[in-house]
Amino acid sequence: MTSRPSFRTTLLAGVLGFTLLAGGAFGQSLQKGRDALIKGDLRTAQIEFRNAVRNDPASAEARAALAQVSLDLGDGDTAEKEARAAIDRGFDKVAGTRMLLRGMLMQNRAREVLREFPIPAGAGPDPLGAQIAAAHAFAQLNLNDREAARKAAAEALRLNPKALEPHLAAAAIGFSEGNRQAAEAAIDQALVIDSNSVDALLRKAGLQFERGEADAAAATLGHLLKTAPAHVPAHILRAEALLRAGKPAEAKTEVDAALRLQPNSAPAAYLRAAMLVQAQDWKPADEIFQRLGSALASFPDGFLLQAIAKRGLNQIELAVDAAQRFVARRPEDPRGAKFLAAIEIERGRPGEATIVLNRFISRGTPDAEIYDLLGRAYAADNRPRESTAALQRASELAPKNAQILARLAASRLAAGDNAGSTQAAEGVLALVPDQPGARQMLAVAALGRGDIATAETELAKLDATVKSGEVGSTLSAAIKLARLDLAGAKIDFEAALKANADSVAARLGLARVAAADGRTADVDRLLAEVLQRDPGNAEAIGNIAGIAGINSPRGQAARQLLERSQAARPTDPRLAVALANLYNAAGEPNRALSILDTEALRRPGLGPSLPLARAQAYAAANRWSDAEIASRAALAESPDNIFARRQLAALLLRNSDPAGAEGLVREGLRTQPGSAALQRTLVTLVQQIRGLDAALGVADELAKQTNMQPNARLLRGELLMSAQRPVDAARAFTTAYNEAPSAQLALARATAFRTAGQTNDANGALNAWLQREPRNPEVLDALSQLDIQAGRLPDAERKLNVVLESAPNNGVALNNLAWILGERGGASTPKARELAQRAYFLMPSAESADTLGWILTRDGNAPLALPLLRAAATPRGRQAPNPSIVYHLAYALKETGDKPEAQRLLETLLVANTGFPERAEAEKLLNALKAGN
Repeated sequence: MTSRPSFRTTLLAGVLGFTLLAGGAFGQSLQKGRDALIKGDLRTAQIEFRNAVRNDPASAEARAALAQVSLDLGDGDTAEKEARAAIDRGFDKVAGTRMLLRGMLMQNRAREVLREFPIPAGAGPDPLGAQIAAAHAFAQLNLNDREAARKAAAEALRLNPKALEPHLAAAAIGFSEGNRQAAEAAIDQALVIDSNSVDALLRKAGLQFERGEADAAAATLGHLLKTAPAHVPAHILRAEALLRAGKPAEAKTEVDAALRLQPNSAPAAYLRAAMLVQAQDWKPADEIFQRLGSALASFPDGFLLQAIAKRGLNQIELAVDAAQRFVARRPEDPRGAKFLAAIEIERGRPGEATIVLNRFISRGTPDAEIYDLLGRAYAADNRPRESTAALQRASELAPKNAQILARLAASRLAAGDNAGSTQAAEGVLALVPDQPGARQMLAVAALGRGDIATAETELAKLDATVKSGEVGSTLSAAIKLARLDLAGAKIDFEAALKANADSVAARLGLARVAAADGRTADVDRLLAEVLQRDPGNAEAIGNIAGIAGINSPRGQAARQLLERSQAARPTDPRLAVALANLYNAAGEPNRALSILDTEALRRPGLGPSLPLARAQAYAAANRWSDAEIASRAALAESPDNIFARRQLAALLLRNSDPAGAEGLVREGLRTQPGSAALQRTLVTLVQQIRGLDAALGVADELAKQTNMQPNARLLRGELLMSAQRPVDAARAFTTAYNEAPSAQLALARATAFRTAGQTNDANGALNAWLQREPRNPEVLDALSQLDIQAGRLPDAERKLNVVLESAPNNGVALNNLAWILGERGGASTPKARELAQRAYFLMPSAESADTLGWILTRDGNAPLALPLLRAAATPRGRQAPNPSIVYHLAYALKETGDKPEAQRLLETLLVANTGFPERAEAEKLLNALKAGN
């Protein structure tokens, strides 16, 4: 409640101009007391007035003086006793009663005030009655009875509207009700009555300070201090006002005055420390904070300022401790969350920073800076999707902040969202046209979506200094690599590495060149060098883990490299997950758990990947309860993580809790109703628990709910497809399509018809949608594939050209069109090669590598094609390579002069495959090789 401290401040303010002190001398002690008051030495004044009372116990004036100075010192007990004695000895009853009542209220004896001093009845004016009524108002406020307080204040004003205290009581009522306007009006009226009233001046200054009128507050307090130079709270508040007004030197003068008057004043010492923190004078500030001890907790910003000082002294652990104390006491204050998160990021603990910031977001009012910090923390923790979401929110709150937009562009790029990265980078350039980082991101994003020409254009716009730097030079080399200029790319990456000996980007680029050249030893060496310099590098970890999964001496060496890297960085989540997944895949769950089941990696805030990998290892070790606990931890880390929810549901079902599994998925749908994955999980789960008919019933139930659309309309048909009932599925899709036509349902109908052997109906379903939306890329793409299968290549080509107009980064469409043009040959070959390069860059797969390699081979570039075709023909697990791809590889081997290897491949191929499109050509080539041609 505001009334109590407001009245206490009133009691602490000494009225030094009181008339009783202006009369004749009452002896040496009384004079010394007055002299001490003039100097502002209240303690000495109290001692001398005590001596005066002892020397002349009958002196009303001496006792009144002792009562007043005791009020100024906060000694309510002495003030009360001496005021009573002064009244008994003939001192002015109104002034004496005022001090008496203040002394009692200072001792929190509100009920005694009300009982001992009833408000006298009468028409007024009544100066004494006004003082008593005003005291009643303060007493009732202290007892939290605002209505009684309001009535008492009104009575005080009625009894004596020209007295000071009734107006101060009215101001206290206004403060208690949050009515600053009414409170200030009462204070202004009090100042009309007594322009030197310390109480009124202090309150006026407080209101001015609260409104941000720092200069006005300092002026008001300056006036107060002329009347009461020893008023320590006024000195401190004036120092704060001067600081806010940008006058640190004058503020220091006020703090020094407060400390001279009261050397042990905690508020004055705290303010001195705060000023030292502002001046970055860390050591003396920290010393003051240590001297304050437990008193530091009484200041709202105490622990935050101490944390800043500790950080300045590089005492990081102590800074974290102080910041955590601040956050615990003021969880709604964003400054604490920001400071603590920033420290955690600096000391390499971004996961801890995300916990701090997300906790604040859940209970406070986050601003752009909070989300920006969260995005940076997620980025440092290698969680690009979460980083992008946080930075997107930050950019919405601060759309003109180029730095946030630049970080958003980088985050989207890391998450694989090239279009989004381009949009953000263009936003940066709109705000800061010469920002080189944004221009680089535009080039990288263009390269990422296979738009090599745009990447070259953006790179050309950079100045020479930026182009010759590490990013510019590696980008230039990457463009050459995208154009399959392996020799040029190798030269440029090596030049970048020579200029930047520790460059990770250059080593990764050289590893890509080596992979394209088939130099596996160089690939492994370069990836090892990357991990040595950047142990958490996602690309290197992913590539090494992929190699380690191969049962070969190379795979074993890669596995050992990953093990050494993880042992050197046992708390790195990415290395731990990669190695644990490798062990899980190899059937060694206990080895996976030996890595994952450590205290450091069990800390919350590290993302869902660790507990998910832990759950998989527990499941593989038949520790089902532990797997369930780990899956719950993953879901707690990321409640919107669909994979974690599905995994937990599967474990609940395995652990004989079908109702819990179903409830868990339904809970997810309440927050993500449109999720196709969760909808499919629910109906599949119900099918496992209660059968197909029950699952179809749930599918129909979801299809009726508006917020589940459009995906829920597909569920019935998908269930029937999974039950090997394509005719019934086609019927279900058709019914749904007739109710709410969509491209999704048109594609689903076509798939069902095609599976049922009804090719004409499949074409009809797709063409029916094209009547509605003639240029729909998904439907045209599906129709083009039917055309290719039927040999209608010109029709497929026309459709694919339309697809690529609206979806230029569709890798499948690019690859299919490249294949069609490659088959035509002649003048179409350059275009075919360009499209195939883009398809392979966007979608590196056996199919795209084969398309590009075969085009290159037939265009006389077999040496360049050979690594691509070797990679395409490499078996994937138990799946044998496509026989057409093996034929293409054999042809390329013949063209490069390796005829024995070509002959061996063809002989094996023709024995193992009785029928494939190029069998006749393969037989002809084998015969030619056997004949020595």
